[in-house]
Amino acid sequence: MQLLPPMPSWNGMHPLVVHFPIALLLVAPLLVLAALVWKSLSRGLLVAALALMVAGTAFTWVAVSTGEAAGEMAERAGARVEAVVEQHEELAETTRNVFTLLTLVFATLVFAPTAMRRTLERVPFTAAHAAFLVLYAGGALFLVNTAHQGGRIVHEFGVRAEMTVAQSAGGMVMPAAYEVSEQGERGESQTEEARENVTRGAGSAPAGEAAIPAGSPAEPAARPKSPGGEESARQANHATAPSGRP
Repeated sequence: MQLLPPMPSWNGMHPLVVHFPIALLLVAPLLVLAALVWKSLSRGLLVAALALMVAGTAFTWVAVSTGEAAGEMAERAGARVEAVVEQHEELAETTRNVFTLLTLVFATLVFAPTAMRRTLERVPFTAAHAAFLVLYAGGALFLVNTAHQGGRIVHEFGVRAEMTVAQSAGGMVMPAAYEVSEQGERGESQTEEARENVTRGAGSAPAGEAAIPAGSPAEPAARPKSPGGEESARQANHATAPSGRP
């Protein structure tokens, strides 16, 4: 019995890690706001917010790397999907760089007063962190837009990471890589295949003759001859046959 889930490949990791930076980086500013409200708890709240930013930013690096590996297979789905995938990748890289910079700035705000052995007064403290939250809101817009484009790829174009497993030679169960599917494609191919089967079964008739429907007998059954008709035919042949007498 397998106790642990199968370990996905690197490109299959993208849907597993992509939600962590979204959740962590959107919760972090709420702790910063709480630190502005409760001054007595501000130190602990700011450190907790920084920890979420560090973790969320680290996950953005992992998400971009796994997304690039998965995007190589997703781009095979067509020109429209390829354009959205490229836009998603560009936004993801921008979001990663923006939050890397924001995390470094926030770490400076948290640890600079301690390093300088000074405590910021209420007004400078509030003004510095409020200005940081304004910058952070811009980064959050990049994050949300990136997530929106990723959702389009999955829900609008049907590109998804298929977690079907395959048994390898070494006994490791590994999921399959990205499977690209378009809505309706399978149904259309089945309909076309059914039409071809019907056409092959019916066949084509020669010019000027009607096609014989599939399943009908190739030749019509012969008409039964009546006994009287056979006797009349024998008498007619006997009358027309040449006689051997002089």
